[in-house]
Amino acid sequence: METKQQFLEEINKVKGSKRDYLNKLFQYVSEAVIRAAIHKNVKKDEFIIRAGEPCDTVYIILKGDVVGVDYQKLGKVYYFMDFAKMYIVGDFEIFSEDTNYNVSICASKDSELLAIPASIYWKWIKHDENALLLRIKNIMTILTSEKASDRKYMFMSCKSVL
Repeated sequence: METKQQFLEEINKVKGSKRDYLNKLFQYVSEAVIRAAIHKNVKKDEFIIRAGEPCDTVYIILKGDVVGVDYQKLGKVYYFMDFAKMYIVGDFEIFSEDTNYNVSICASKDSELLAIPASIYWKWIKHDENALLLRIKNIMTILTSEKASDRKYMFMSCKSVL
């Protein structure tokens, strides 16, 4: 992107609470992030992130939906999480200092993303208190929800799960 105005115009294409969150998050975004951000169109079933690959990019989901994907031993695809409430993917690993992505994520419908190099994103967010707090709150909400869901299934009988 060339300017902050262009960057924010991309963000403002998003609807509802996602737009509000992203506008607050990027209120004080650095010029480095703006210059490095690249708009990407991703087709349905196209991978955005592959588990085991270097964590080098953070993606802002502008339009569309993404899901977590895992492959079973028999080659069957298992969709384990809908990322509808995750507006950003690829930064969990940055916060946990992992060098590789832990999950594979693909588009469940045609999507539009902003791709930001992880090193530039990290340098910005750790110095922007507003963005850091908003992002940590969002991450904690997601992790808390996931753990509650995990506990629900952990204590079910095999018959109940099916």
